[in-house]
Amino acid sequence: MSRFVRVTLLAGLLGLVSCQPVETPESAVVASASVSIKPDIVLVTLDTTRRDAIGCYGQANAAKTPNLDALCREGQRFDQAIASAPVTLPAHASIMTGQYPARHGARYNGNFRLADEASTLAERLTEQGYRTGAFVSAFVLEHRFGLKQGFAVYDDNFDQASSGFALTGSERNATGTTDAALTFVGQIAADQPMALWVHYFDAHAPYQGQVDADDPGLAYRAEIESMDAAFGRLRAAMTQRGRPVIWWVLADHGEGLGDHGERTHGLFVYDSTVHIPMWLSAPGLGAGQRDDLAAQVDVLPTTLGLLGLAAPDGIDGIDLLATKRDANARVFVETALPYFDFGIAPLHAMRGRAHKYIAAPKPEFFDLTADAAEATNLVEGNELTGLAAEWSVALDGYLLEYGSIDQASPTAANADAAASERLRSLGYLSGSDMGLGQLDPKDAVALVDGHSRAVEFAGTQRYNEGIDELDRVLIAYPGARAALYLRARLLAATGQYVAAEADAKAINARHPDADSVLLAAQLALLLRRPDDARALLTEATRLDPDHGGALVVLGDLALQDGQPKQAQAYFRQALDKDGGRIGRQVRARLQRLEQSVPGSSR
Repeated sequence: MSRFVRVTLLAGLLGLVSCQPVETPESAVVASASVSIKPDIVLVTLDTTRRDAIGCYGQANAAKTPNLDALCREGQRFDQAIASAPVTLPAHASIMTGQYPARHGARYNGNFRLADEASTLAERLTEQGYRTGAFVSAFVLEHRFGLKQGFAVYDDNFDQASSGFALTGSERNATGTTDAALTFVGQIAADQPMALWVHYFDAHAPYQGQVDADDPGLAYRAEIESMDAAFGRLRAAMTQRGRPVIWWVLADHGEGLGDHGERTHGLFVYDSTVHIPMWLSAPGLGAGQRDDLAAQVDVLPTTLGLLGLAAPDGIDGIDLLATKRDANARVFVETALPYFDFGIAPLHAMRGRAHKYIAAPKPEFFDLTADAAEATNLVEGNELTGLAAEWSVALDGYLLEYGSIDQASPTAANADAAASERLRSLGYLSGSDMGLGQLDPKDAVALVDGHSRAVEFAGTQRYNEGIDELDRVLIAYPGARAALYLRARLLAATGQYVAAEADAKAINARHPDADSVLLAAQLALLLRRPDDARALLTEATRLDPDHGGALVVLGDLALQDGQPKQAQAYFRQALDKDGGRIGRQVRARLQRLEQSVPGSSR
């Protein structure tokens, strides 16, 4: 018998299927029977929000969240809700499709998009006559990444951008997002059922007002309190509409805040970042707490069940109001951040009600009942035995069927052979790895922590302190892509173009993407090598034909050629095409040009 067949059969015997129906809660019958008209549906996703940061979960260090707490106490609170990934795009794609990232394919921010062939909750609701609107707060959920499917309105206007060195590049606060959502709500007739998704990003690092790292939790909780205030306005507006409402509130993932050495999120799949707040309020659904296993993939089938609709085939979630997972069921979690940002091992995991298994170069197995903090790894010497071995076989079967993160690759356009050859001759492209290989994320905490600190320094324009932090990181991890890229940007911001280009070349020789190649093109321009910049521009366009940064480089080339009017045209095209990603730098260029060229403003 082949290993594939043996693993697949064992996986089936060990409960690879994520759930088993065991009962039909009375609340589901009450909820569906009580809805005489189509209710409005509101999905609120709280980016980067820990479970213990919400007041209704009763933790001493929670933020003050009276508006969220009030709804939480009126509905069903899921105390064992698990994120599909501690990363924004894959987690939201799981919410919208009812599928794990390995199945829906949107496995990491920026590198992937949800395929057009995906079937989303918004599409199903549109078919049922709902007027649909989405209001998102960060570039990582911009329409280009595929979550627009099914929404009549998809508002991803990020004019209130934070620092250009934030991890996401562009965002707006909860006040701005709520303002836009309330405008939409006010335009919908009272007899028109509405489905609304509102995404709040405030709790994502860098936190507003955080200057030093002495107490990041204080600034973090303040961000969550800002989201709560905005949510209160949203709920009041929905109440004023006078229609029954199905409310979902959940996080896409949590935040480490130092747990296991993780300052932010995405490096690990410990419960601090994947055990999330989640609750549901619906007409006729009583208040209560559920301790059975729940997951983001359950939102779609549960919502459809409340409307009396069947769930589509090919999903991983269940209708939580029609059934419960049994005590032996598991859900799947993964993170691609270590692999795509730092070139180290990705993580895949299975999380049950009482245990968790993490597949890594140094595998981990935890008894969550006795060790909720995941402090004691029950795998000794990397030898899998007993229950840990059984769980590892089940996870192996899942990955054999759907593919691991390191087998996934973003789709790129066809290569321009001549341009690629020129870049190789210049030392920009070689195709080798960056030397970190299968380093376990547990052994890279200092790398990621240092990078996070540098991001925080950059976010407050303390560029030299950020460079110093990255220098220390890169002494220990000279091939860390994300650290090299950020240092290149900070060096460029401080006028150190030759040093910045050296970092950009180190990245693009091994793992280029459109951002890093365009950075190299801009540096080549600053160093007065326009031909190199044009070759790099061709390569960047191949990697991402929709990247507005290419138009920015064309505008900069036009400026060097003494053609300010042509430069303005390129900059305006870039703003129209890709304002969410490069709006800040383009507006600055246009402002300078309009001050220097008479009659140039629109």
